[in-house]
Amino acid sequence: MRQIQTFLFALSTLLLACGISTPSRAQGYDEACMRAVETLCGKSTVMRCFAEEAQWGKVPERCHGDVQSMFEAENNSAAAESATPAGGRAITPIKDLSALSYGGILRAGPSMDSKKKASIRLGQPIELIEATGIWTDDYQWFKVKTASGIGYHWGGIFCTMGGVKPEGVLFDCDENPPGSF
Repeated sequence: MRQIQTFLFALSTLLLACGISTPSRAQGYDEACMRAVETLCGKSTVMRCFAEEAQWGKVPERCHGDVQSMFEAENNSAAAESATPAGGRAITPIKDLSALSYGGILRAGPSMDSKKKASIRLGQPIELIEATGIWTDDYQWFKVKTASGIGYHWGGIFCTMGGVKPEGVLFDCDENPPGSF
């Protein structure tokens, strides 16, 4: 199933980049918003097009949710591609493992350059969904669920509790709870 989802994300990204948006329509994106993005971005990917914050002001505010969804679809496709055995990385689902944040930012993708979705406060609970296999400075990016929604949080700024600490997480919360250092 994951391979089919990855293929569909990659296909929709490719078709959107080529100006063919039928798969995007199947995702339920607003027609006017899709046209606005296609006009603004041309053949560029949505991620590249909206890398500059100023681009967000060039589409109607009501389209921001659709743009974010397009961005996340591309980002998920890119993350899936980098998680292939050829890339030496594997996406690992995580079950029943909670964590506490040391603060930071919930991001739209597994990168410091990805758009900010929300701020995460010191000690805020987070639920780990999956290890992405994408690393920055010796720590892995994790897909997480928070009170602010689902996004990505860097493993260098949270601790885990109630299970085996995954590779790429800073601390176990029993050893170093938030606020202890």
